[in-house]
Amino acid sequence: MGSTRVESVGVVGGGVIGMSIAAELASAGLEVIVIDPTPGRGATWAAAGMLAPAAEVAPGEEQLLADLAEAAASWPRFADRILAWGGCDVGYRATGSVLVGASASDARDVARSVAAMRATGIVVKSLRGDELADQEPSLASLRSAWLLPGDHSVDNRRLVAGLLEALKALGTRIIEDRCERIVAEPKGIRLVLERQGDVRCDACVLATGAAAAVAGTESLGLPGVRPVRGVTLRLGGLSGAPIPSRTIRAVVDASPCYLVPREDGSLVVGATSEEQGREIALAGGVHRLLDASRRVFPGIDELSFDEASVGLRPATEDHLPFVGTLRDRRVVAALGHYRNGILLAPLAAATAAGLVRRASCA
Repeated sequence: MGSTRVESVGVVGGGVIGMSIAAELASAGLEVIVIDPTPGRGATWAAAGMLAPAAEVAPGEEQLLADLAEAAASWPRFADRILAWGGCDVGYRATGSVLVGASASDARDVARSVAAMRATGIVVKSLRGDELADQEPSLASLRSAWLLPGDHSVDNRRLVAGLLEALKALGTRIIEDRCERIVAEPKGIRLVLERQGDVRCDACVLATGAAAAVAGTESLGLPGVRPVRGVTLRLGGLSGAPIPSRTIRAVVDASPCYLVPREDGSLVVGATSEEQGREIALAGGVHRLLDASRRVFPGIDELSFDEASVGLRPATEDHLPFVGTLRDRRVVAALGHYRNGILLAPLAAATAAGLVRRASCA
């Protein structure tokens, strides 16, 4: 295949990863088209927006910590760029998080996690029970806790709105349709849409989240991705009802739970993790989240129950993300970001955009 300068790129997938990559490419002067039937929805819409490098790294995933730390460090600039591109504040908050265990055994589990974090260089500060009560008086009485000043958060739905406005301001075309097939042709890539015909481009990026692989990719070496259902709860802040001032990450009966406050006084509670691909919220999962949250934050009973949000996290076999070129170098995939899609978005965007630009040397 001869050398071809990449001037136009089709991005298949309009979640946080796809939109971030599209914005990165468009800001570099490329013609970009985003294709997604419902841009900005899916797992991004259902997320809580935690930016916590060590929040959800399970055993076997430790090699991801360096990338998570790099992505977290890049988030302040990323938030500023979205604001500069489209004029939207995405609700980035650098307030840190508090890590607690509900019972004595949960506290021991948390202490082991803290030791592992410190071994990788993550700053963790111990809080006595009285210090926790001073800083977060709305929490239940807990003997000890840990403060992670490097954990930040973003309002995921303001992020979606900000990226959409940024793409429009950068001249990106957004097509609300489904890409049914990818056809690699000698002079470019043809994307066959369900309703709106074909789109031709020099290169394409596959950022399809937990959706089934697009036809035509079978011979390209695309990694397998499966959906893992996650449910989050959105609770409305009522007049005078206190909520935590920062993200609370808890272990309750050996299971993780988190509470993420919003500037409007509401609270996001998450999240279940179910090996299921149906976008439904089961009553049992909702009950477990509320019960676990109440153990840590009794004031949850004073908030309104506004929404149960369902998202399908995209998971690879080893739970590690894939950002790389496929067998046709004009096709780049950014898949499998699982629990860390929002956190990893700026790093995935920079990496994928660099691969697209290097495709001109193919």
